[in-house]
Amino acid sequence: MTLLAWAVEYARTLGKRYLRLDCDDLHPRLRAVYEGFGFRYHSQRQIGAYFVSRYEYQIPPQVI
Repeated sequence: MTLLAWAVEYARTLGKRYLRLDCDDLHPRLRAVYEGFGFRYHSQRQIGAYFVSRYEYQIPPQVI
């Protein structure tokens, strides 16, 4: 979870509104980690012989 939190903060410093990650469809535990952190399932895509699940996290605006 620490790495995901870092990735969100880093994306925020770059001015991004979303952080998108993907993983192999055959890794339900990793998908559960993403979902538990707050990522939402976006779509599925085939890349070569593999199917990946794509996730998206909306980065809230920084409050000053």
